[in-house]
Amino acid sequence: MNDSGKPVLHALDLAGKRLGDVDLNKSDNRDWEDLASFMLDGEPYVLVADVGDNQARRGKLTLYIAKEPRVDENKTKVDWEIDFEYPNGPRDAEAVAVDIDNERVLVLSKRDIPPSLYEVPLREVDGKVAAKWLGTLDSLPRPSRQDVEFARKLKSWHWQPVGMDISADNRAAVILTYRAVYYYLRRPGQDWFDALNGKPVRIGLGNFADAEAVAFGDDARTVYVTGEGRHTLLLRVDLGMPQADSSGITVMSFNVQNLFDNVDDPGKDDKAYLRIADKRGNAHIMACNEIEVESWRNECLYLDWSDRAVTRKLRVLADTIRQVNDGRGADVIAFQEVENVDILDRLRAEHLADLGYEPAILVEGSDARGIDVAFLSRLPLRGEPVLHEFDAPDFPERSGDTRGVLQADFELPDGGVLTGFAVHFPAPYHPTPMRAAAYEHLNALRAALPDGHHVFAAGDFNTTSTEDEREGMFDRYARPHWTVAHDLCGACRGTYYYAPEDNWSFLDTILFAPARGENTTAGIRADSVAIANENPAQVTARGTPARHDSAAGTGVSDHWPIVATFELATNQ
Repeated sequence: MNDSGKPVLHALDLAGKRLGDVDLNKSDNRDWEDLASFMLDGEPYVLVADVGDNQARRGKLTLYIAKEPRVDENKTKVDWEIDFEYPNGPRDAEAVAVDIDNERVLVLSKRDIPPSLYEVPLREVDGKVAAKWLGTLDSLPRPSRQDVEFARKLKSWHWQPVGMDISADNRAAVILTYRAVYYYLRRPGQDWFDALNGKPVRIGLGNFADAEAVAFGDDARTVYVTGEGRHTLLLRVDLGMPQADSSGITVMSFNVQNLFDNVDDPGKDDKAYLRIADKRGNAHIMACNEIEVESWRNECLYLDWSDRAVTRKLRVLADTIRQVNDGRGADVIAFQEVENVDILDRLRAEHLADLGYEPAILVEGSDARGIDVAFLSRLPLRGEPVLHEFDAPDFPERSGDTRGVLQADFELPDGGVLTGFAVHFPAPYHPTPMRAAAYEHLNALRAALPDGHHVFAAGDFNTTSTEDEREGMFDRYARPHWTVAHDLCGACRGTYYYAPEDNWSFLDTILFAPARGENTTAGIRADSVAIANENPAQVTARGTPARHDSAAGTGVSDHWPIVATFELATNQ
């Protein structure tokens, strides 16, 4: 589009070929700076943002909204316009995006350090409105004083945001500066202001000059960038994220052994996982001394869960995840022993950002220690996740010692649905009937699913080999309904080692069941099941899982992850 002068929109194909021009039929074209497309009430629209203000003098900015024109049309009319002003005085802006879920327009200032984010209503209103200030974005790099001085000389303000877009599914966003694209993911229920203050993936633009506009492609994993010069390029930017393929979905189950942050959360028994400086009060010491198990008591009193310790924990977990799929990680990971969604999203954003995982999925449960089950997935979430609490009805006094079953429906690349259940059954020191009830709970959830859903359950089932031999747990509760992954791995010893009995067990496994009502050959690929234990930090000198030891700076987890690949082809 023209940023001033004649109010014209220019149509290009994805190769950059000019297809035609459309007159917006507006004489007022003061400083058009951004363009957005969106669907509203089943109709496609475009928004033109007249928000440029180099001298910060304008008392009124305008958003023009029109039905998206056909390429062969010469003119189109504005359906409505929104006049607005900033609550804290005039600002220059060039980055605008539509948050369609909340029917609002997000405007990001250009020259502020850090930039400010504002919201304006999308629907037509009477009179001029005051934009709502949402806060500053601290996720974009800030220039140093030397950067600013140098930029004034060269008139090159490389850090300033000049474009923004939100994907059609409202799950991803990009912010464009003169030198890079910053890619953000939003987890379900998260506000865009919070998501845009998360850690983005940065994709540099190299020597591309005069970048001014950015827009998502159809799949939200590709964006297009162009500039404002008379002769400029249309640049396709691959966001570099691995993508899942319906022909082979890889799933990992990983008990990460107490993945806690070091913040004291009220209502959670997280007092062991604090900085040592936060453990000096009498109240803390008295609470720790009430713990009967000596090792746990000492951990509560003396473990220094420092920022450095947390960072190391996240790093070695990431190293373990990257063993799978030639460094790309599994398509879906089911986690156990995660304190909250923030620490898991930190793992994703700080250590796995290049692997294309969507925002973490976790619903807080009622476990007494505050540990939960969770997912990371490249497959987009369909609907909201649900935590099915398990209350162990025959053992009400122990109901706080287990976790619910987390259900998430994932959308497959071919449009199908893969339902995942993340589980963490009652520990082996609890009576066998508690685990039997947990299996029955899981099987009832699977039976209640609609036809057409492939389904898996992954996690820590806490069924020792001794209990399985004595009670036939997998035969009674798993194999009649599911394919059991570790059955297909003759070379796998187990995922957990119990030293006092010199005993290996598959506490962790993956179960799979194909969709009902489908002519399908879906199943676990026989040669795909493996134990992911090639990271040296995972293995002790005797070849067993290396429990994470913060004080020594060693180990990863007392469980090894198990991995399996699902073939989901449906016969035609």
